[in-house]
Amino acid sequence: MSDSPPPTGDEGRVIELHLPSRLGYEKVAMDTASAMAKRMGFATDRVDSLRTAVSEAVTNAIEHGNQHDAAMKVVVIFTGSEEGLTIDVADQGRKRLDAAAIDRLPDIHQVIHSDNDDKGGWGIWLIKELMDEVQFSVAPTGGNQLRMVIHLDR
Repeated sequence: MSDSPPPTGDEGRVIELHLPSRLGYEKVAMDTASAMAKRMGFATDRVDSLRTAVSEAVTNAIEHGNQHDAAMKVVVIFTGSEEGLTIDVADQGRKRLDAAAIDRLPDIHQVIHSDNDDKGGWGIWLIKELMDEVQFSVAPTGGNQLRMVIHLDR
């Protein structure tokens, strides 16, 4: 492995993964995110935040979007720029995210102290806390897409 600086143009700054919808493959995405972020010069704490957010996003795509259907893929695209790293996570599921429900997620402190057994929403809450920008939409493949952006502090 060389110690050369990151590329200055777009070449080498996009990585695309097509992962099976099986738990465990989120680690491939986490490791790719980590390697790319380190190469770009992100601080260790930001790399750790990125790893957590990517893990949560891919796990949600496997579990909720594709509903563990191994024939369906989760596509993760990492795009580096001078400003930071954009990560798109798309599933192929037919179950659509309810964007309005995401905006109405309960306060996480209320969830912690609730007697309700349903503790859903942790992953999305974490993603929103750890990333600088988060956007949900319909993926080009017809499934769900999550776009996360983490800015590079210089």
